[in-house]
Amino acid sequence: MSPLNKNKKFLFGLVMACALLVLVISAFTEKKNPANETRSYCLENIKLFQAQLDTFQNLAQQNSGKKLLIGRFKKMRIDFKRFEFIAEYLDNQRYIFFNGVNAVEMEDGFNPNAKPEGLQVIETELYNDSLDIDRIVFLTKQLKYRTLSFYLLLKDAPMRDTYIFEAIRFQLIRIETLSLVSFDSPKLRNNTAEISATLQALNTILDFYKNEKITEDLTILKTKISSAIVYLTNKNFNSLDRIYFIKNYIQPLTKSISDIQQKLSIKYLEETNELFRAVNLKAKTIYDVNFLNVKYYAQDKYHKDNPQYIQLGKRLFFDKRLSADASMSCANCHQPSNCFTDNLPTAITNVAGEFQKRNTPTILNAALQAGYFYDLAATSLETQVDHVMVNPHEFNGSYEQVIGRLKADTTYTRMFAEAFPEYKSDAVSSFGINTCIADFERQFIKLNSPFDQYIRGEKADIDPGVKRGFNLFMGKAQCGSCHFAPTFFSTAPPFYGASESEVLGTIKTFDTIHPMLDEDIGRFKNIEYDLFKHAFKTSTVRNAELTAPYMHNGGFKTLDEVIEFYNRGGGAGLGLNVPNQTLPPDKLNLTKQDKKDIILFIKALTDTSGISNFTFGISN
Repeated sequence: MSPLNKNKKFLFGLVMACALLVLVISAFTEKKNPANETRSYCLENIKLFQAQLDTFQNLAQQNSGKKLLIGRFKKMRIDFKRFEFIAEYLDNQRYIFFNGVNAVEMEDGFNPNAKPEGLQVIETELYNDSLDIDRIVFLTKQLKYRTLSFYLLLKDAPMRDTYIFEAIRFQLIRIETLSLVSFDSPKLRNNTAEISATLQALNTILDFYKNEKITEDLTILKTKISSAIVYLTNKNFNSLDRIYFIKNYIQPLTKSISDIQQKLSIKYLEETNELFRAVNLKAKTIYDVNFLNVKYYAQDKYHKDNPQYIQLGKRLFFDKRLSADASMSCANCHQPSNCFTDNLPTAITNVAGEFQKRNTPTILNAALQAGYFYDLAATSLETQVDHVMVNPHEFNGSYEQVIGRLKADTTYTRMFAEAFPEYKSDAVSSFGINTCIADFERQFIKLNSPFDQYIRGEKADIDPGVKRGFNLFMGKAQCGSCHFAPTFFSTAPPFYGASESEVLGTIKTFDTIHPMLDEDIGRFKNIEYDLFKHAFKTSTVRNAELTAPYMHNGGFKTLDEVIEFYNRGGGAGLGLNVPNQTLPPDKLNLTKQDKKDIILFIKALTDTSGISNFTFGISN
C-alpha cells in the first residue's frame, strides 16, 4: 500500500474515531442533562401508573370485590403522585381529566361538553353502596387513554430547568392547600402517604441537579425532605398536625428550593417576559401579602398603576350621582364602618323598604378572585361595575347618563383629564369609571391578620385553639376543600386562575327541624346546566366575624349556625332533595370544642387595619 493510501486510511480512521467520540460525549451529556433525566424519570413512573391501571381494570372485570379494588386504587394514586407535578404544570388543561373533581370547571372557563372523569370519579364509584363494574371499567379505560396521551406529550415536549423548578413549587403549593385537606381523595384520605410519595419523587429529581455550586445546599434540602417523610410515616389524615407540618417542613422546603433555583441561575417565566400569572413564586410563603398578583384578576392585566385612578375611584365609590335617581352609591351597601358590608340579610334596593335576594359581600380582599357576584356573573371588578350600573334594583341607569353628570362637574373633568390624558375629550368614559372604581377596591387587600403573622413566622405563638381550629378547618371539618388557603375564597390553587362554585343545599333560614331549600337557582340563571342549580361562589372566611349575616341569602345569623349547617351535611344532610349537591351530605360529627376552635381560627383571620381611619364621603 502506498504511503499516500496509508495516510488516507489513517486520516479516515482518525475522523471516524473523533466522530464516535463526539457521539459518546453527546450521549453522555444528554444522559446527564437534569431536564432530560427528569423527563426519563417521569416517563418511567407513567409506565408504572399505566401498569397499575391495567391491573385495576383486570381486577374490576373479574369482580374482585370492593376491598381489593380500593387497595389497588390506593397504589394507583401513589404512582400518580410521582409524576403529578409535571402533568399538572405541562398539561394544565387536561390535568383535570386525570385528577379533577368536576371536569366542567375548566381553567379557561366553563365547558358544558366535558364530563367528570379520572381518579376522583373512580373513587366516588368505589365508595358507592354497590359497585357499577361497567362504569368503573369505562372510567379506567378513559384514564388509560389520558395517560397514554400525556406520555406521548411528555416524550416530545421541550423540557427546561425553569419548567421543572416551577412545577416543583406549584406542587408544594398543592400539598399545602389541597393535599393536606385530602381535596382530591375525600373518601380514601390517604393523604400522608401520597404526600410522602410526592416528596420522594421531588427528592429524586432535585438530585439530578447536583453540582459544585449547590452541594451543601442540596444536602441540607434532601435532609429536610427526608425529615418531612419520616414525620409523615406514622401520621394519617386524622393525626396529622397540619400547621406544624407547614411551618416546620413545607415552608423551609419552599425556601430552600427557591434558594437553590437562584444559585443555579434558573429564572422564573415572569423574568423572561413569557408569562403573566396570578401566583408570585418568589413569595416566601403562600401567606405573604404579595403571594397573589392582584392585577392578574383585572379586566386589563397590563393597565398601568396610577394613584389618580384610585383617588377618582374613591370619589366615584361614594358618589350617588352614579345611580339614576341619585339615591345610591357603592358605599350604601359596602359601608366602610361595617367592614364594607351592610350587616343586613340581603342588600337594599333603590326603593325604600324593598330588598334584593342576596347578601352584600365585603370588598375586603375581593380583588383576589376570578369571578364576582354569588352566581359568578362577572369576571372582574370592572365588569362587576357594569352589572350594578344597569341593575334595575341598584343604580338602574346608563353610562350615558352618568357620563353626562360627571362632565358637568369641573372637578371630575379635571381629574379624569389628568388621569387619562391619552383620551383627551373622551377622558370621562365607562372604561375610566370602571377602571377607577376597580382600582380603588383593589387597595383593600388585608392579609395581615394574627394568623397570617403567626404562620409567616412574624409572631412567636398563637392561641392553641386557633391551631386546633386550623387543623380542623383543613382536616376533619373539610372547610379547606372549598375555602382555599390563603385567601379562603373559592379561587382555586395551585394556579389560582379560576373561582369555583358549590352547591350546598342552602336553606332559607337556620331551621334544622323544618328546613326549606332556598329558591335562588344561583349560577343556573346564567348557564342553564343542571349541575349549576343552586350553585354559588364560595365566600371568604377572612373577616367573617364582622360580616354577619351569612350565606348568599343572609339566612344564617351567626358563625355557630354556619358551622352547624356544614356539620349536618348541608341541605342533603338535613333530608332535602338536592341531587347535585357538591357538599358531602355526611355528618362531620364535630364536637362542641371542635366548633369553638374552628370559629376561633376564623376570628384569627380578621384584619381591618386602616379602615377605622378611612375618610368617608367625597373629597377633592
